Amino acid sequence: MPEQLDRRARFPTELDLSPYVRSCLRCLPKACGLDVLDVPSGFGRHSLFLAAQGNRVVAADIDQHRLDQSMASWRTLMPRQGNLQSVLVDAEQSLPFSREAFDLVLVVHYVSDKIIEGVCPLIRTGGFLIYETFGAHGLNWENLPIAGQTAKRASGFEVLDLREKPVRTAAGEIVTVKMLARKLRAA
Repeated sequence: MPEQLDRRARFPTELDLSPYVRSCLRCLPKACGLDVLDVPSGFGRHSLFLAAQGNRVVAADIDQHRLDQSMASWRTLMPRQGNLQSVLVDAEQSLPFSREAFDLVLVVHYVSDKIIEGVCPLIRTGGFLIYETFGAHGLNWENLPIAGQTAKRASGFEVLDLREKPVRTAAGEIVTVKMLARKLRAA
């Protein structure tokens, strides 16, 4: 029996990407032939798109159902280039990847003090980190970082773009963050 795709799972187009990720990808000197980690990958909108562009992508998430859906979407396309693998991980734990294994790491709509420090060693010198928190909707602002905190965690990186937007409902200096950074040296 064919695998049933979740209604939320489909093959993404460039317009399905986060607008910030889309703008960052245009800034990279090379956008294909890269080793890419997308953590957490969710249903794989970024993973699937980047793999179809000729990259070798690892979609990593804590939710096996979402990983299965990403792989089912990938199998329906079967592009001639690119590669997609899925790995079940808890982004709050040590990630099971070799140091400097990736040219590009995406962390989109995930907030954790541990995630930046966890992924930075996985990026090769000259590689890139694209990081975007979720917006301040409902009470999720309570988990957002303090202004300046995210860029400081990217030790050994040159911050190419940093957008911090204060959260109006929060007391103090809580912000949403969008950041593109390039690794200058091994951490």
